[in-house]
Amino acid sequence: MTKEVVKDVIQDLTGLPSAFSEYEAEQTRLAVGSAGKNAVAKLTFTKFGDKTYLTDIYNEVPAKILRELYYDPYLPGLPYILFMNPTGGIVQGDRYFYNIQLEEGSEAFITDTMATKVYKMDLNYASKEVDVYLGKNSRLEFLPRETMVFVDSRWYQRVTFHVSEGSKFLFCDIFCPGRIERGEFWDFEIYSSKVIIEEEKKLLLNESTVFTRQDKDLLDVIFGDNKFYLKAYWYSDNAVNAKKAIDFGNTYGGATQMANNKGLIIKALSNDLNDLQKLQGEIWKIFRKTETGLEVPELRMY
Repeated sequence: MTKEVVKDVIQDLTGLPSAFSEYEAEQTRLAVGSAGKNAVAKLTFTKFGDKTYLTDIYNEVPAKILRELYYDPYLPGLPYILFMNPTGGIVQGDRYFYNIQLEEGSEAFITDTMATKVYKMDLNYASKEVDVYLGKNSRLEFLPRETMVFVDSRWYQRVTFHVSEGSKFLFCDIFCPGRIERGEFWDFEIYSSKVIIEEEKKLLLNESTVFTRQDKDLLDVIFGDNKFYLKAYWYSDNAVNAKKAIDFGNTYGGATQMANNKGLIIKALSNDLNDLQKLQGEIWKIFRKTETGLEVPELRMY
């Protein structure tokens, strides 16, 4: 293995994948970092008594955070947070930066009001980098809507969870390779998604998924006859014992243990997006029941 190959492997594991290097130098019509191109969101959750509050909030458009909602009859002190994008989608040169902090003992639920739509690009790329800091004995339910990559799009996403003693989380992401109903399938340029878990700078998990347009010729190997892909990460000492409770329904899926029995990695494929959305909800129900002994409510997306 040459030094150049080793360098690329290290870069792919620790930072922006090397495949994006050629795009990074391309100048967009609106410069990267200019007004409206940098989406910044910072949230801090603090628990007082039996209720968690959003004690600090900051956002720069196109990132927009709706104020917390409290409607859960089973966990009335749990805040529900909705991210929204008033521009309707993501275009070339967009950079999203989210910083989410849960202080000791706090808990929160986070989702989106709509799918993440990554539009056609001819210059540069778009990205989202999320850092989640979980304080001691905190708990997060993080269920974004699906990511839909359009023709010629270039997308990089990294989500890093900085965990602490007793902290728990569920994170789920669904990949849609185009607007399937329009006959648009796997015509994007590149899609990269990375999930990292670390505790006190000690790496516990680093999983990277990279799909390119060229992989379309290998779909029989990668996806079989399926079109949609779900990945979920359940971090908790209780996760492994709940593995058998997951019903994959009409999807093709399975679950594997993280190192040191720290949690589960759950993956599934389907030709029907609704089936994966149902599976996401099923995993959420099992996570909630296992970790709190309680049920989940019907989600409100407004």
